[in-house]
Amino acid sequence: MAFFETSDGVKLFYQQKGEGNPIVLIHGWSSDHTAFDPTFNDLSSKFKVISYDLRGHGRSDRPEHGLSLKRFATDLEELMASLELKDVTLVGHSMGASTIFEYVRNYGVSRLKSVSIFDMTPKLVNDGEWNLGLYHGKYKSEDLHQDLTQMNEDFLKFAGPFAKTVIPYLTDEMLEEYLKVVKGNTPHVMAAMWHAMAVSDFRDVLPKITVPTQIIFGEKSTLYSKQTAEYVHSQIPNSEIIPFENCTHILVAENPVKTTQVIEEMANMK
Repeated sequence: MAFFETSDGVKLFYQQKGEGNPIVLIHGWSSDHTAFDPTFNDLSSKFKVISYDLRGHGRSDRPEHGLSLKRFATDLEELMASLELKDVTLVGHSMGASTIFEYVRNYGVSRLKSVSIFDMTPKLVNDGEWNLGLYHGKYKSEDLHQDLTQMNEDFLKFAGPFAKTVIPYLTDEMLEEYLKVVKGNTPHVMAAMWHAMAVSDFRDVLPKITVPTQIIFGEKSTLYSKQTAEYVHSQIPNSEIIPFENCTHILVAENPVKTTQVIEEMANMK
């Protein structure tokens, strides 16, 4: 476990374990590196595995600046460069996948060997010509404005209903435990990064992901549809779709065994 300082003075927490082909795991919005812990530990017996807390999350600094996906992509490049990583299997869940899209837009794929995208759309907000975004096509710009207002007024009042939507089987007891974790987040960071995701459109980036890519989706995801995964697959030239049966958007936590298995397959590719 260690800290890396970015070029703009932000300290990022990361952990590294194992030897072999490098794998970098990127968590999603409001989460941290522990989201991948079972997979991190399992993969480290065969590979060099790195997971880290995105700026504003977990044990990393929570600055007032650099709260954009472009800066997140720069953080990722600087971290991989400092660790002298090449031929990387890059894995992103949710906003972690958005970070990968932004990374490819700015840095290309020369450092990458393969990519695994877990349950994410290239465009969050739906409109008249796009219905493969958040909430199976139902999330519109007016919903974004309401959510950002709520996050800035009282983040927990947004987080509770959102959690119930993401994880429909949550009991009251489970929700209470979840909210204890959520209280550890910084509201201005969460609002800024929700906005950053919502204003992004990565559809033009997808064809530029020319390394082997997995498009993984939860069959019971309430956030993104099978059709979203099929669209992403149609736009990334060397890709495959992998469904996670009986899993929601938090498929990484719901089926860590399969998560480890699919990532291992990518890291082992010649």
